[in-house]
Amino acid sequence: MKTTATGRAAAVFGVGFSFVVMLVSGLFLIIAPKGSLANTLDWSLLGLSRSGWEAVHLATSFLFTTFAIWHLLIHGSVVTNFITGTPMHPAGHRREGLAMALVVLILVLTAILDLPPSSWLVDLNQYFKKAYWVI
Repeated sequence: MKTTATGRAAAVFGVGFSFVVMLVSGLFLIIAPKGSLANTLDWSLLGLSRSGWEAVHLATSFLFTTFAIWHLLIHGSVVTNFITGTPMHPAGHRREGLAMALVVLILVLTAILDLPPSSWLVDLNQYFKKAYWVI
């Protein structure tokens, strides 16, 4: 039986694979020394310099965003049903949507206000950039 490629599957895999690479490159950038020190130390991880990992992170972030938009366009009716409900689930999934919107809002606000847990990530990044990589 011959199967054809689908845009739905491509969008899902695109979001998934770009997310994994973006996650790994982001973690590597957290532990990488700051730019000038990375250049001085000739720092690299898995054969890529800091600027190389920044390029990978930027490119996959762009891809992730593009695939996420494509995914939302393809699955727009599903997202709408989550919000508005269906005959089987009249309430939809508004509680879950509201909860996740609240989680994102809190994380954004903690980042803006320099509060935990966002500040912990910034501190971890600063530790690696300043304390760990001291020469």
